[in-house]
Amino acid sequence: MSAIRIGIVGCGMIGRKFAETLLALGASVVAVCDPVVGRARAVAELSDAASYADLTALLDGVAIDLLCVCSPPAFHHEAVMAAVARGCHVFCEKPLAWNLQQAREMRRAADYAGKRLGVGFKMRFEAVFAEAKALIDAGEIGAPMYAILSYFQQVPPPERAWYRDVGVLRDNIAHAIDMSNWLLNREPLTVRARLDHRLGYAGEDKAFLQVAYADGALASIHGGWASESYPPVATSDDILFQIVGKAGYVAGARSGHLVAATARGIDRRRVAPVDGFAAELGAFLESLDRGEAPPVDGRAGLLAQAVMEAAYQSQRTGATVEIAPLLSL
Repeated sequence: MSAIRIGIVGCGMIGRKFAETLLALGASVVAVCDPVVGRARAVAELSDAASYADLTALLDGVAIDLLCVCSPPAFHHEAVMAAVARGCHVFCEKPLAWNLQQAREMRRAADYAGKRLGVGFKMRFEAVFAEAKALIDAGEIGAPMYAILSYFQQVPPPERAWYRDVGVLRDNIAHAIDMSNWLLNREPLTVRARLDHRLGYAGEDKAFLQVAYADGALASIHGGWASESYPPVATSDDILFQIVGKAGYVAGARSGHLVAATARGIDRRRVAPVDGFAAELGAFLESLDRGEAPPVDGRAGLLAQAVMEAAYQSQRTGATVEIAPLLSL
């Protein structure tokens, strides 16, 4: 791995995880920033990095090659635009932006600057989903036609209360949207959505999406925060999925249970877990080393953002919303 110099903006739970993961990969984290000074210092101590209270001070104070954006979604646009303007590559946590207009600007700015823009859809790198994708790409189930993804979690705890105002589309459902696009291997055409606000937060707490794709393919995506009474524990079975093709199906759970129904019969297996953060960040750094496009790039982030934008429009109007006009604005 080359001696790339990395900065991190946002030193909460995800920023700390990024720092620990990058260091374990042998990367060089040289600067971090967070408006909560003590939080920035705590992460900086992991690698004797410089710590700052804001991104401008970081960019002025330390030369970096790559910025990892781990701040809340409302701050992604500002950070990405500033970083690429300073000649940095960027790896941005999901979702790419707060809205589609911002996502378009970020992707264009990175392209114009000739900088790589990676997006943190780490579920693609978790073993059970990667293996399901490999089966689909190998033609084991024929052309994939239907995707069903269910993703319910506990309500975010008080220390992560800001997630509640962000809403589930920009939180956990963003992963399910990206996986639907990725597993069906098509771009989304239309979205019809129902977004529930049953728990009293600013953001939606449940989402139910029907996403249509080319060639008649269709995805049903639903999930969110189950309820205030949901057990206060995380579970590795919080994502359930089934991808149905013209010649079979593959189904499973995030915990590693996988079932493939093909012409050869039923194959049930357990898939050993993989650290999605380590896998996605390692793959991104390797792509920089090779001078290649990131494995999950700005286009993937833009498409997921377009589905979210269409879902919000569908909720407001009660209508099915086309994706193409949103992308062409």
